Amino acid sequence: MKLAGVLPPITTPFQDGKLDVGKLKTNFQKWNKTGLSGYLVLGSNGETVYLNKKEKIKVTEVSRESIPTSQIMLVGTGMESTQETILFTNQVAKMGADCALVVTPSYFKGSMKPQILYDHFMAVADSSRVGILIYNVPQFTGINLDPEIVAKLSEHSNIIGIKDSSGNIGQLSEMINLSQKGFAVFVGSAPVFFPALCVGAVGGILAVANVVPQECVQIQNLFNKEKMNEARALQGRLTPLAKAVTTKYGIGGLKMAMDLAGYCGGDPRLPLKRPGRDVGEELKRLLLRLKKV
Repeated sequence: MKLAGVLPPITTPFQDGKLDVGKLKTNFQKWNKTGLSGYLVLGSNGETVYLNKKEKIKVTEVSRESIPTSQIMLVGTGMESTQETILFTNQVAKMGADCALVVTPSYFKGSMKPQILYDHFMAVADSSRVGILIYNVPQFTGINLDPEIVAKLSEHSNIIGIKDSSGNIGQLSEMINLSQKGFAVFVGSAPVFFPALCVGAVGGILAVANVVPQECVQIQNLFNKEKMNEARALQGRLTPLAKAVTTKYGIGGLKMAMDLAGYCGGDPRLPLKRPGRDVGEELKRLLLRLKKV
């Protein structure tokens, strides 16, 4: 299976604070018609840190049933300990995950020196039944992986890629240039999706693709057809919405935008909250601006 294209880090629907499997299935039915390459299950935007083990397993089961085998099923399996990461990675592998996304451990961030992180990822890769991708998300973890460490890790045959959500194009470009050929570098920040493709990223794992998957896919399609001006223009229209549903209004804003776009967003799990009505009006305007050609 080729690792490339657009994958949304899927949100987790709740009803009165409880997991809503029916709404998750409904979202998949709609997403599957949009040209996405696959999905990230149990990512940051799936509020995975707020899910218990039973809920994580249920989300993984429903996702496997809903994702066509022709599309990538990437599952977030990173835990704070190496042992628990390996156990959960192999558990989702048995359930049919194609590959796993492993975030940098961060609770004891003062101890997470480059060699410690290198050893952690190598140990997970050695024991994993599926290929793993590194997840670099310094805005959440407070830890940023240097391109040199990523390049060293890319030499392991079972470390097959990275999702870099730093938003730093210079760093992304260096990761691509230093890493082994065939190492799949995905950008995790939609405002820099087009520039990331220009420096060699294979695709994007983008929160806003939960809301407007076809527009995200279209940027990559235009890029692949070398229609650079059109791709750049579409990126320009996408960026305000992408910023609104991530850095500006967070998961509550992302879920609200999904509702406005006809998906099942709903409320995030406490302590996160849904934004007010004024934010809904702003998101509606941004959606209309994106759709207006």
